[in-house]
Amino acid sequence: MAERSRWRIALKVETLTGFHTLGPGRTLPFLDRPLQVDTLGRPFIPGSLIRGRVRAHLERLLKARGEPVCRPPIPQNMCPHNQEVAQKLAARGEPYCLACRIFGSAWRESGVVFSDFHLDDESQESSTRTGVGISRRLGTVQAERLFFSETAPSGLRFTGKAEGWLSREEAGWLVAALKLITHLGGDKSRGLGEVRFIPVDVKRWDAKEGKWVNESPQDLLEEVIGDAED
Repeated sequence: MAERSRWRIALKVETLTGFHTLGPGRTLPFLDRPLQVDTLGRPFIPGSLIRGRVRAHLERLLKARGEPVCRPPIPQNMCPHNQEVAQKLAARGEPYCLACRIFGSAWRESGVVFSDFHLDDESQESSTRTGVGISRRLGTVQAERLFFSETAPSGLRFTGKAEGWLSREEAGWLVAALKLITHLGGDKSRGLGEVRFIPVDVKRWDAKEGKWVNESPQDLLEEVIGDAED
């Protein structure tokens, strides 16, 4: 089993289009879907939203690379009880697939935690978009289904971090999955939520030296992609 160290990945998320995350407990006049905001009234991106998106992209990447991956969210289909995946992992001496080793399962604690992502400036500008409900069966506009959504503008920069106990291989796959994310939030089919993830700073705790060591995201990425191709 690979040795694990403490990793800290500082991240920046840039919005390339308008952005919307629906938050509970906030109502505004004439708005059906207000933005989720922090205690200062500014839009933010919940860490749980990013975590779920990263795991989904990691699973797709692993499958494309021929790696065994279980099938969340039903516990019986996840490691270590997914027999099909367990058989493929047995030769490696690992009862959990890479996705479960990084993000956990019903029987394993997650190896990584994502913070909420907050604005790195004081911008609070927002706008309102009009939408209509579409019948999936008929493919036509539905009567009395006009709604209004509050959106944050493009060009915003959110900062946050991912931190946890990972092996070098797991950290590399995590960076690779982050690189694949292009959209977050709601109304993606209406042109919202296009983003760019930027790993700003990647550090690993060196227990022997007793200090944080800088790691290159590109080197980590090339290591796991190269190992998968060998």
